[in-house]
Amino acid sequence: TVVRAPNLEWRDTDLGALLPGDWPLTVDNEANFGALAELWLGAGTPREFLHVSAEIGIGAAIVVDGQLLRGTRGFAGELGHVPVRPDGPSCACGGRGCLEQYAGQEAVLRAAGLQPREDLVGLLAEHAEKGEEGVRAALRDAGTALGIALTGAVNLLDPETVVLGGALAGLSPWLLPSLEAELAGRTAGPACPVAVSPLGPEGPLLGAAHSVVRAVLDDPASVTKRA
Repeated sequence: TVVRAPNLEWRDTDLGALLPGDWPLTVDNEANFGALAELWLGAGTPREFLHVSAEIGIGAAIVVDGQLLRGTRGFAGELGHVPVRPDGPSCACGGRGCLEQYAGQEAVLRAAGLQPREDLVGLLAEHAEKGEEGVRAALRDAGTALGIALTGAVNLLDPETVVLGGALAGLSPWLLPSLEAELAGRTAGPACPVAVSPLGPEGPLLGAAHSVVRAVLDDPASVTKRA
């Protein structure tokens, strides 16, 4: 059962009823799968980090001692719904001024004045590479908002590093300067390093695939019995 997915307008949705029941299934969100991919496939990824990814919304996954920190109710890592401007626009979660309203793909696209197409990240990167100041300004503002939200998480958790993954990896050249400036100016301790995932937007898919493969390798007999 999906308790709540604001961007899909799902609440207490019985997803399990729509899925085949004869095979073991792993259901998780994009940020968590992306973090697992970094942990399993990344070169030199530390055992403690904060992984941030974005599509329509923005999610984060907290990895502590090589394990996902899920929280009591499974909602740990909802970075996209951290308010960065409390008097800002309404959000699908019911709050106001959430990070997603400033740094989500669609929000950045609106701020840049671009018409959407299928590959939103490619569209933003294409126009930013051409030097279009409106697009670069929108990405700088998104980096600032992301840095403000991340400051709270870094001050609270003190991770070894922050990893930008998913769609954010493809926009990192224009997000990072303002993001890192906010972290440097607001973090109580030394500035937390920010890395860009080499897995990019494929990270969550790789994490999902490898979670299934690893489950089979850990218990091959379970698959043999069902076959």
